[in-house]
Amino acid sequence: MYELIDLLQASKNYYFVDYVPYTINNPNFLELEEYFEYQYLSEFAEKIVRIALEVIYLYPCQIYLTAPDKIISDQEEFSFDVDIRNSTPEKIANAIRQVILTDFSSVQILFSNPEFLVSIGGGFSVTIYNLPKDMIILFEQLVNHEGLFLKNNV
Repeated sequence: MYELIDLLQASKNYYFVDYVPYTINNPNFLELEEYFEYQYLSEFAEKIVRIALEVIYLYPCQIYLTAPDKIISDQEEFSFDVDIRNSTPEKIANAIRQVILTDFSSVQILFSNPEFLVSIGGGFSVTIYNLPKDMIILFEQLVNHEGLFLKNNV
């Protein structure tokens, strides 16, 4: 399973979800990004939870919460390195939310048909690897509906 995840993450074909519609190359933006992370990260987390759940219930997938990088207080409620797809929407949502807010692990959502990967890390890190062309419009609609932006890595 992790071999396939690693292979997909090595792909140069990926998209990412962003909260601004433009690319920023200005080092002064870091101050604003830190403010956004402090002020709006929980709102971003809720938006990503909704997007992820909508796609999870549309397509067959496996969901893995990777082994934690650090300890958090409610860590015992999570199962690591096992497929949690059959968990309740509430438990899946909580795992995604906690990863974004506390950056203690990552959520890897591996779709099988078609084969692509949604990788959710801490902070504003949401990347979609090997997204099939016929699914780009769906992801753009879901992301835009939440007031976010889907960007290609190029």
